[in-house]
Amino acid sequence: MTKKELKWRIIFAILLALVFVLLVLLLPLVAHAVVHAENSYYKKFSFQADNLTAVIETKDPFGIHFAPINLIATPIIKDSRFWIPIRVVEDEHFGMKIVWDQNQKMVMLSNQNNIRLQFWVGKQYFFMDNEKKVMDVSPFIADGRTYIPLRYFAEALGAKEIIWIPETKSAILVWPLGLD
Repeated sequence: MTKKELKWRIIFAILLALVFVLLVLLLPLVAHAVVHAENSYYKKFSFQADNLTAVIETKDPFGIHFAPINLIATPIIKDSRFWIPIRVVEDEHFGMKIVWDQNQKMVMLSNQNNIRLQFWVGKQYFFMDNEKKVMDVSPFIADGRTYIPLRYFAEALGAKEIIWIPETKSAILVWPLGLD
């Protein structure tokens, strides 16, 4: 083997070693970025006070998608709280089944994930799967509709974030995709 061949083999070995070292150092960073990207998929429900249209925004591996929802009654703001009429959540988007008990003035919500919520008109508590939760407000009836506080409903269903936009009087509920 000539000196020239030996020199090139040494250079090649050094370059190969550098590539290996860079791969070992950068691979965890790349893997973290991929996991982070997968975990950034979400579903957002946007409600606006006094508006009969809500919007679902979904970010998945194929991009960001928007879909309007026609509501049967408008969310409202009362006593500095955002309230939704209970029938708003009885659809394919939230998947809630609703049972109204007129004698108790109680509404029971349940979904396919076996989450069961019970709210009583005039009571500052609700039950989530037989566990009592205290609220600082109580559901009420207005114009023949039962209203519940959006925050307690969203938190009970596992919303990871609730965003309030005062300029538009809008509330946005955020769930990681796959947990809705």
